[in-house]
Amino acid sequence: MKAVLGVDGGNSKTYALIADLDGCALGFARDGGSNHERIGFAEAEVVLQRVTSESLTQAGVGSPVESGFWGLAGADVPSDFEALNAIVARVGAAKDNVVENDLCAAMAAGLSRRWGVGIVFGAGFSAGGIAPDGREIKLPSMGAATGDWGGGGVLAMEVLRLAHRSYDGRGDASLLEECVPEVLGISSFEELPARIRDESIDWDNALAELPPLLFGAAAAGDKVARALVVRVGEEVGTTAQALIKRLGLQDTDVEVVLGGSVFRGKGSLLLETVRAVVNEGAPRARVILPEFHPVVGAVFRALLHLGIEADDRVRRNLRSTVPAELLDPRETRELQDRSRSIEAADSSATA
Repeated sequence: MKAVLGVDGGNSKTYALIADLDGCALGFARDGGSNHERIGFAEAEVVLQRVTSESLTQAGVGSPVESGFWGLAGADVPSDFEALNAIVARVGAAKDNVVENDLCAAMAAGLSRRWGVGIVFGAGFSAGGIAPDGREIKLPSMGAATGDWGGGGVLAMEVLRLAHRSYDGRGDASLLEECVPEVLGISSFEELPARIRDESIDWDNALAELPPLLFGAAAAGDKVARALVVRVGEEVGTTAQALIKRLGLQDTDVEVVLGGSVFRGKGSLLLETVRAVVNEGAPRARVILPEFHPVVGAVFRALLHLGIEADDRVRRNLRSTVPAELLDPRETRELQDRSRSIEAADSSATA
């Protein structure tokens, strides 16, 4: 049986999905993070070998499959691609491979066509876009040095900063002051300096758990939390607007795909803010939360590499055969539906 492989490798998790040429999912596996910037190239190779082998076993398909698309966090500069392409060749899971930044898989999971803009706000922050004529822009996405503000780690530390300022009186009172200590494993902020000094804070857990607290507090009406959510939305919207302008898409119905865990936060404030900022400069642009997990987007790209479009039939087949965790959660879909309702109301008002 002919098949393709899609891989989505991030900071904390790596996913591999095998599908046949009709888009029917055959095998799926997950593993730990494979970003070489965090764990090194050698360990990244171990993870990629393990997760692809498991997916092939689950599929009952021998390697190599026909085509593989690898969306990998940390694939940013030529030296990254040289090392990652060598790793993919040694893994040997597919005959013909394409290695791109994980942003590309996230975009493919949400775009209904080959062009558009994508922004990923998960553990890190990345953004890029493709014009109808094939021109591409990929922001360096290397943090503050390359103009970025965002990513789950940056956001988590800002949540911690605001919670502490609420506690010590330098900032406005916030619900964050009450809920952040539990995530850090402390009873009060008085313990924090000593725990920082003896390195007993589980920062990996904190960086994962603090952003959801932000959205919960914002949904409860906390002004400090809401202001930070708006700041995130404005940054995402400004980034999307800049890409749209550079690609000359201001007057089109360009799709702006939002990927990453931050966009799954509670409440509609973030998405509504992004949409408002984007539509200031591109009134017809559509903000989209992907229906599929990025690893499904990687499968779409692997199929496209063979000349097979991700048409309605392929999408329908994948939708009905992939594990439920690879489909957009219901609450996120409802959030997108609410945004579309707002968009429809705005259109009616201006008609």
